[in-house]
Formats: sequence, structure tokens, C-alpha cells
Amino acid sequence: MNPSQEPAPQQYGQVPQYDTQPAYPFGPPSEAMAWEQPRPPHRSPRRTVSVMAAVTAGLAVAGAPLGLLWSWLAPSVPVINAGRNGIVVNDPSPEEYVAADAWFTLLGFGFGLLAAVLIWMLLRRDRGPALVLGVTFGGLACAVVAWQVGRLVGLSAWDEWQRTSAAGDTYARPPDLRTHGALLVIAFAAVIVTTLLAGWSNDPDLDLPGAKPGYGHDLTDASSDSPDEPDPTAAPAPPAPWPADPPRG
Repeated sequence: MNPSQEPAPQQYGQVPQYDTQPAYPFGPPSEAMAWEQPRPPHRSPRRTVSVMAAVTAGLAVAGAPLGLLWSWLAPSVPVINAGRNGIVVNDPSPEEYVAADAWFTLLGFGFGLLAAVLIWMLLRRDRGPALVLGVTFGGLACAVVAWQVGRLVGLSAWDEWQRTSAAGDTYARPPDLRTHGALLVIAFAAVIVTTLLAGWSNDPDLDLPGAKPGYGHDLTDASSDSPDEPDPTAAPAPPAPWPADPPRG
């Protein structure tokens, strides 16, 4: 190569002129994404307590029709006035007691499943610990209300028959709950379903179903954690100067 054709070296102290037009006219990509996906507001403690109380009260009120349904489906127990022996079951192998407990357990489990899914869909903006506590206390209250309402159906007539019946009279005793552990079924089913729905949700805030992971986080923090990343709006660095020619002997 002819030495006369070599490019002239850059003089020290001279900075070449470059186009300073920013590469992103609307800001860096991280700022644009953060502007498009703002973080939802945090839930206040008052809102958390109100949601928990509302869910508990709603489930407790729903226990009344559930108790009526249980009283209608559960079989009555045939009894007889045995005179001196009192009132005894008029069946050598009674299954009505077990059937009443089984109907209460099945109805409570199904109601807990449906109630948890319905509450999860309706209270999207209030998902979290308040919802779990609400279905827990509400499930317990619902079971107690359903039991008391169901056993009250026909209870006055049953008490009247015990006072006025004679020896040899038969009657169909209204159903009652003998296994009180069944009162935990509604709350158990509701808590399990709520926990599974929260675990299957791909959004950390549990607000928007189907949202991509990371919604609600400040995306600008990721850019600040990498100081070695070049600023897209800054002008490119000038090239290094040509090395000095070696001395010719």
C-alpha cells in the first residue's frame, strides 16, 4: 500500500462531529413499557377488613337456604314411643343418622367449591389474604347457620309429639347433625379452591387473569441495575486515534 494513500491520522484534541439525534424519540424502551403498564394501587387495611367482613356475612346468609335444602334431602328417622323405655328408633339397623351427616357433608363440599370460584371471579381487585380469611370464617359461619336452620324445620312438631304421644305411637323425627366435624367441610373446600386458584394465577398481584408475569413491577429498575449498558440517547464514542508511525531506520 502506498504510504501517500494512508488516511490522515486524527489530531489529538479534535472530537469528530456526530449526529446527536436520539435513537428512541419516545424514550427508552423500559420507560415506554413502564408507562403502558402502570402498577395498580395498593389495598388499604380498611379495604381488606371490609372485604373480609363482606365475604363472611355473605356466606353466612347463604347458609339459610343451604340448611333448608339439607332438611329436604336428608331422610327422617323413624321412632316409636316404647312406653317405659322412652322413645327409641323403630329400625333394627338405622341408616338415617349416617345419611343425614353424609348429605350435609356432600352439600357443604359442593357449596364451598362453587362459592370459592364465584367469589374469586367477582372480587378480582380484592384477591389476596382478605379473600382467604373471608372464605374461611364465612365457611364456618355458613355451616353453623345451615345446621341450625335445617334442624329447626319440623322441630316444634317433634317436640309436641314427644309430649303428647302414647305408647306404641310412631313418628318421623326430623334430621339432625350428629358428626360435628362436618361443620368444617365448607370452609375446607373454599380455602382449598381459593389457594389453588391463586397458585394457578400467572399474575403476582392476582388482579388480572391471563396477564403476563411481572405485571405491576417497575420495569425501570431493571435498567438501573445494569450500569454497563450504554445509554441509547447518548452520542457514540469517538474512534481511537491512529497509532504513531514507527521510526524509519
